[in-house]
Amino acid sequence: MLVSAVVASACTGQTDTAPASRPSSPAPRPDAVTFDRRGGDVWAWTKTVTGRTRCGDVSLEVDGVRSAAPVETSGTTFRAMVRLAPGRNEVVAVCDGDDAARSGPLVLDARLPVRPTARVDVTVDGGTVVLDARRSDATEPDGSPVVGYEWSRVPDLPAPGRTARGERFTTAGGRRLRLAAPTRDGEYYVRLEVRDDRGRSDTSTTYFEVRDGKPRRVDTMDEHPAWIDRAVVYAPIPQLWGDGGPRAVERRLPYLRKLGVDALWLWPPATERATGEEYAITDYFALDPSWGTKAEFRSMVDAAHRLGMHVLLDFVPNHMSNRSPYFRDAVEHGEASAYWDFFDRRPDGRPTHYFDWTHLPNLEYDNAEVRNMVVEAFSYWVRDVGIDGFRVDAAWGVKRRRPGFWRTWRRELTRVDPDLLLIAEAPAVDPYYFSNGFDVAYDWTHHPGQWAWTSAFDFPEETGALLEARIDNDPRGYARDAVVMRFLNNNDTGARFVDRYGPETTRVAATLQFTLPGMPAMFAGDEIGASYEPYSNLTPIAWRDRFGLRPLYRRLIRLKARVPALRSSDVAVLDAEPGSALAYVRPRADGSGPVLVVLNFGSKARVEVSRSGALDAALSRSGGRMRDLVTGARVRLDAGRAGLSLRMDAQSSLVLAPERG
Repeated sequence: MLVSAVVASACTGQTDTAPASRPSSPAPRPDAVTFDRRGGDVWAWTKTVTGRTRCGDVSLEVDGVRSAAPVETSGTTFRAMVRLAPGRNEVVAVCDGDDAARSGPLVLDARLPVRPTARVDVTVDGGTVVLDARRSDATEPDGSPVVGYEWSRVPDLPAPGRTARGERFTTAGGRRLRLAAPTRDGEYYVRLEVRDDRGRSDTSTTYFEVRDGKPRRVDTMDEHPAWIDRAVVYAPIPQLWGDGGPRAVERRLPYLRKLGVDALWLWPPATERATGEEYAITDYFALDPSWGTKAEFRSMVDAAHRLGMHVLLDFVPNHMSNRSPYFRDAVEHGEASAYWDFFDRRPDGRPTHYFDWTHLPNLEYDNAEVRNMVVEAFSYWVRDVGIDGFRVDAAWGVKRRRPGFWRTWRRELTRVDPDLLLIAEAPAVDPYYFSNGFDVAYDWTHHPGQWAWTSAFDFPEETGALLEARIDNDPRGYARDAVVMRFLNNNDTGARFVDRYGPETTRVAATLQFTLPGMPAMFAGDEIGASYEPYSNLTPIAWRDRFGLRPLYRRLIRLKARVPALRSSDVAVLDAEPGSALAYVRPRADGSGPVLVVLNFGSKARVEVSRSGALDAALSRSGGRMRDLVTGARVRLDAGRAGLSLRMDAQSSLVLAPERG
């Protein structure tokens, strides 16, 4: 684990005393040649070392063997690039011609895993799908070649019925596999395992799609799996359910599956954190004690998969805690620390941070080791724990400092598993995130953290008018084809929506949330009107439905899954009066009819919707007879030349489709 490794490395860096002398040699003189920096973890297979010498030319020994790496000397300084073996490497600088002039040992702990790299290219030739593994890479750092290839269908994806299943493929065909494409529409996932000549292995998964009976290659960099378009995300908080930890969540999985949840966003973050600081990460590779043991955590993940649910980790790559071992080492040893340049710094050396997050120093993404560490950390949770995606905290921060990183990150993660859901905690109005690695972004303005619907519900007689300009999917609004995460509550919204605006407004707002384009995200207890604040001292709550909201949420979730128009990215906002009203059409999709949504947030009893092409299309086959998809009630509409006049209760909603038969 990172913490223990860092502590051990910090203790074995540049020493102040000479090692024990050999019986036949004079006493070493470590003051004659010294390294500039201490030892520690290295997230690369090469490391540049520098130092000072008073004896001219210098050579290096690595683990007692003279290194062939050239050492550049200039006056009293030297520089060399050392190739590292896996694990512990002890480097000593030696003054040429004077074996007694030796530095103290510099211990470098190479942390990257040792394995080959599996890569699959997919092409389609008529009715044949060709899977090609010839670009798979030899093992680093020793160059062991790939000698074995094994292909198999993926039988255990967590969404039953979504993916076409099949038997194990034959391994015949080696590096290339030709498949007669199935005729049944769906997504077909294939896993490749490669082995090098020393038995070390790596896996990569890819998929192709059959649409209208024909196979097609999927661009995993810019396309996402179909399940994401119908997903409902739910963030459980274990402390609200009793004894906390993964067992509390696992016990509630059948309840969440019955509710209709597709994916769990594990909050607070599961990586190891500083005490009392949810987003102050100290170790990316260790499980926080609040989430139990790794076995308990994996049991929860496996149980969710058996129920057809995905599990998302809340991951924090922008910064680490100022109590993390890396940062503490940098504070203690300054520029001599191996981790000094792991953190972004001002010209005067002070670490940067955002807002008032002085305890959360930003990572330095211009440092290749930091990039390697972060990518490997994400990959670890997918490979070793079975995680199905990430909610990426402060993704906007990394964009500001290293905008090219996220696309490289996605390439590696989708190489391992293209079935992931990748959510940016960043504004969906910025198209950058959708062309640089993410599937979903937040319903924010251009200002990170500012909800697009902020204050709209504070003025109920104008709520519809305030919302209208913020949801229209045009060039002034969300990025083209953006998948917007729609929420009423999250970890940063403080008091719960129902406590601020009441249950009736919550009902109308929830209908808005689930009938707009995008991905609905529910935070723990939304469906029962739970009352708490996420960053408070969380304790178990009475899990009862205070306002009778759960049946509504269950119906809305089912509608999202069943009605194709509600899963598309299209919406046509209509002119509606009074200002409390909001109306829009979700156009027909996948052969199904359109849906007309009318929301009344105010106290007026009548809503007028102006005539338009979108409204006419929604009413064209209704004959004036429609059904409310939420309540099942029949609704008769009288549309005139000017449009549609509806009598509605105060604070009510209609989700209308033509009545069948």
